[in-house]
Amino acid sequence: MTREQRIQSIRRFVVAGSRLFGWTAVVVSILALTPLAYYYGSPLRIQGQPQPSDVIVLLSHGQLDDQWLSPEGAQRTWAALRLYKLGLAPVIISSGSSHGGLDQAGLQAKWLMLAGVPSQAILVERRSSRTYESAIEVVRILKANGWQSAVVVTSELDVPRIRGVFRKLGCTNLSFQQVPEFGPPSGSFYYHSGWRAFYHSTYEYAGLILYKWNGWI
Repeated sequence: MTREQRIQSIRRFVVAGSRLFGWTAVVVSILALTPLAYYYGSPLRIQGQPQPSDVIVLLSHGQLDDQWLSPEGAQRTWAALRLYKLGLAPVIISSGSSHGGLDQAGLQAKWLMLAGVPSQAILVERRSSRTYESAIEVVRILKANGWQSAVVVTSELDVPRIRGVFRKLGCTNLSFQQVPEFGPPSGSFYYHSGWRAFYHSTYEYAGLILYKWNGWI
């Protein structure tokens, strides 16, 4: 190949790469900034109704520092509190990882106690570091206490993956409180929540594939 041919080959590669990048940017923008971002995740939204159970399982999302939960974590904690106040279960398991000096499960428990839930009605699970491990630890707690049913609090797009994990572990008597992270679109654009909706849906689709690959669901 001559020098001129190499230059032409490089130019063609650059042009093709630029076109691919441009079309990818267009497609992602359409998905992330329009109502398609919301409907992209529709297969993950499973309609369900929380049922009276032996225990409420509050799965953590994250925290910002030693005092504040992430917005999604706060939403989940509020949802667990609401279920408790409505009398759906007498006990809450606060499950979440502890890393980087932060304690998600412990902070959720503190917020619940500040809202009036007695400390004896809260069990804190700190041994897990990911969703799959949380499910293992929660199932262990259920068996140790002889509890047969649970209502699980998590983000709405997480439900298929989490339900699959619990089923794989032999825990099927579950209902779910799906906590929405964003509302449905009301116009032609969805730029306020679109990227988050697109990202989380993609994350969950990939998570389902990974969990299936690992035999966790």
